[in-house]
Amino acid sequence: MAIIKYIDAEQNITSLPIEAGETVMTLAVNNMVLGIDGECGGAQSCATCHCFVDEKFANEFSAVEDMEDAMLDMLAERKPTSRLSCQLELTDQTPDIEVHLPMSQG
Repeated sequence: MAIIKYIDAEQNITSLPIEAGETVMTLAVNNMVLGIDGECGGAQSCATCHCFVDEKFANEFSAVEDMEDAMLDMLAERKPTSRLSCQLELTDQTPDIEVHLPMSQG
């Protein structure tokens, strides 16, 4: 079973088994991972699920679409690897991955 590691700004790691059908956000919220709140429930309207996906894992997920891109543009901490974790769908083929959480969500 594949594992996702949530790494906060202080390098604390929470590891969880990947569950197909979940998103990176819902898995975090359902397991009370600090730093991912998902206040809008995945509607791409709050960015409280912002994360950084390492480039080596970027191809495991769909490309950023316009609505997500617009929300990410509002963030002071946006990086080229920024994503809304509510848009990162997990499947049976998702390998072990890591996502980093921004300082502002600590």
